[in-house]
Amino acid sequence: MVRGYDLHEPGGYLGSVGMKLSYAFIAITVLAGCAPRVNVIDTKTIPPQDVQAMRGVGIFLVGQQHSPKFEFIDEITAFSCKHMVWDPPASKGDALKQLRKKAYDAGANAIIDVTFDTRGTDTWGTNCWETVQTSGSAVIFKD
Repeated sequence: MVRGYDLHEPGGYLGSVGMKLSYAFIAITVLAGCAPRVNVIDTKTIPPQDVQAMRGVGIFLVGQQHSPKFEFIDEITAFSCKHMVWDPPASKGDALKQLRKKAYDAGANAIIDVTFDTRGTDTWGTNCWETVQTSGSAVIFKD
């Protein structure tokens, strides 16, 4: 016996330690699976000077006229994700701000052929209650 517990009884010392370890394992597993499965930028953490500079990145939706002289940098995609119940709803504005941040970080001065996809609930692919995906081509317009 250890401190009044019979080691071999179901409610004994080893049984209670085993249950605590089981609960800890379950909690860690659940919390580890709680992150979104897509890259989401927390736009509240973008420094103010970057937010100001990002406004210089032009946005051109599919079909909008833009200069034909540009250097292609990369295809970029961003997700607005309502991950937790208390998170704000996914929005085109948040997705576009993240897309702009990615283009700015890549050195682009514009994003062309921008599209939006409102997916609603997609817990298997993104692990979000609600998503808005935006995509486009990061480019540098030439003079």
